Amino acid sequence: MLRQLRACNRHRRAAFISPAIQWRSMNGHRWGAAGPPLEAYSRVTNPERFASLHAAAEGLLDRLEWEFETDRREAHGLDPELEEGCNLPRPSVAIVPRDRRAASLIIVFSAFPGLRVRFGRWYVVAFPTCGCDACDETPESEIERLRSLIDHMTAGRFREAIRVSADGSAWKESEFGSIGTRCSEKLRLDQARVQKLLDAEDRSSYQWGPWPRRK
Repeated sequence: MLRQLRACNRHRRAAFISPAIQWRSMNGHRWGAAGPPLEAYSRVTNPERFASLHAAAEGLLDRLEWEFETDRREAHGLDPELEEGCNLPRPSVAIVPRDRRAASLIIVFSAFPGLRVRFGRWYVVAFPTCGCDACDETPESEIERLRSLIDHMTAGRFREAIRVSADGSAWKESEFGSIGTRCSEKLRLDQARVQKLLDAEDRSSYQWGPWPRRK
């Protein structure tokens, strides 16, 4: 429960608009203009309603294998950062396009129930993002959000970068979509985090290409 409250607080403090918040803003929620009551931020009603996310993710993974030239791996420990502190009812899944110019996808299945997903190198997102009553996420909207991000990525409409300015400040930037359907995220990073993310990688930005389709 405390984890959900902290996640909500992070949303309210954020200086950017994440894809999840954009999605909820566009589709509305049951609280209306007045917004949710304070106690709703620490309450999670019927988390089991998100169980359908696991089945939906499996369907999407199968579709990606069928439509694109990819390799699939299933195992615990595929992504220690995604799996950290998470009860895992089943192995994680990685889908890697055979064209290295295209971004890979890793999905972790949590016992919440929910999903943690990595797109490409650095973009990590949870479904649901929070799960509390205030955020008012639904399984249907989260499945559609996941599908939308995957479709943008496989079409080559996904870029990410780590920017370090002359004064030492650093940001992680991610963007999905194209003109008219773009959603983006910008997170400030401390130097320790920058060094960890870029330690073994000589590139600081990626404009990912489309996934190769099966012939």
